[in-house]
Amino acid sequence: MVYALGSLPTLGHYSNQETLDGDVFKIEVADKTPDAGFDANTAATYPARQGRPILPDHVFTKVEWQESGPVPDVETVRGLLVVSDRFREIVEKFEPGVHQFLPLDYVDGHGAVLAKRHVFVACNRIDSVDRAHTTMILSKGLWVPARDLVRRKQEIPPGIDVNAEPKLVFNNAQIGGRHAWSDIFLPLYGPYLSDPLAMALEAEQFTGIALGKQESV
Repeated sequence: MVYALGSLPTLGHYSNQETLDGDVFKIEVADKTPDAGFDANTAATYPARQGRPILPDHVFTKVEWQESGPVPDVETVRGLLVVSDRFREIVEKFEPGVHQFLPLDYVDGHGAVLAKRHVFVACNRIDSVDRAHTTMILSKGLWVPARDLVRRKQEIPPGIDVNAEPKLVFNNAQIGGRHAWSDIFLPLYGPYLSDPLAMALEAEQFTGIALGKQESV
């Protein structure tokens, strides 16, 4: 089984917060080497979902927490996944030295530190989607539903049922024992986790974590 990693609100609403430094619109991937799925515009919009480290220059290091409730273990801040130190420790046990964890502080309105966290970037970049069982179409470097291509009046490959429910299926052989990754052709989604890593994280009962099951063969 594969899991998509994300976050959920813990306070009944999306938290009120403000980044006090950095500029997420200027964040860049460190390695811009072209490959089959690399698009400069997409990489600029979703730099932390490319499976490559990001340059830390414009990543925020302080977030003002404007809530009375506690800071969750896992949260999304300005499109970046923010995780606790215990989360980082678990990931490092599975894949030491592979992924990027950039430290940041949550502070109150007076600047006092409430919690220490890390921006998490999965740094395995792979093609992990199974071709035989996926009902979506790989078009221009992205997996898209067949009906989207119909609407765009683009050619549909033979043997594709345009009325089938869009389904992504991951391939365990292509994943090859990796535990956290971004898919080369799914830059808007993820990161994705292996079953052992997801179960280890779930066992900790982290607040704010969302683990979405994905089919794999």
